[in-house]
Amino acid sequence: MCATFFHMGASTFPRSPLAFVAALLVLTACGSDSTGPGGPGASVANDPAGDAFGSGPVEWDITALAVNHVSGAVDVELDFTSNVISPLTGDTANAIIVFVDFDLDQDSTTGVASIVDAYRPSGTPTGMGVDCRLDLSTFNADSTANVSCVSGGGTVRPVYSGKKITVHIPLSVLGGDDGKVNAAAIVGTNAEPTDIAPNNGHLAVNK
Repeated sequence: MCATFFHMGASTFPRSPLAFVAALLVLTACGSDSTGPGGPGASVANDPAGDAFGSGPVEWDITALAVNHVSGAVDVELDFTSNVISPLTGDTANAIIVFVDFDLDQDSTTGVASIVDAYRPSGTPTGMGVDCRLDLSTFNADSTANVSCVSGGGTVRPVYSGKKITVHIPLSVLGGDDGKVNAAAIVGTNAEPTDIAPNNGHLAVNK
């Protein structure tokens, strides 16, 4: 199950490291500690409800992107205004499509351009050089999703529950990163993107 509007973004983010580095061109809001989305200690980028920019009948509206550096992993949580529908349900018209980009070294001069910047309708670019991408548009036979990276990569198992999506990403999947990352997300349907988070810049995890 592969998203139509995101297909270019997914296919130009190949798993081959050399092709990955050659793909695309580049295009600062920082999170704060919170006991809300993502749990205690998470860095959170809150996003206004009602700012979805799609034109179709289904407009997924993200309200928060949270990233938490925990022991040996990074936990990602995305919150929405309505109950999420996983692509694994087979509902290709209404299922939510998500990409989360990570700048592992927090250096905009390395990696590739963010898919968030490729589709953002306005606002300040992410300022990220993307080293890894979490792809929740296409799933493997065992219901896992792919994380593609310049160095490393692997599979994860996202959880769709109520108005949230949560993903536990071992640092080994992120090429043995230290968990200090910049992140940005884009969401939508098979037909079109509908929202990004944060609206300006990126979310920074600095601990």
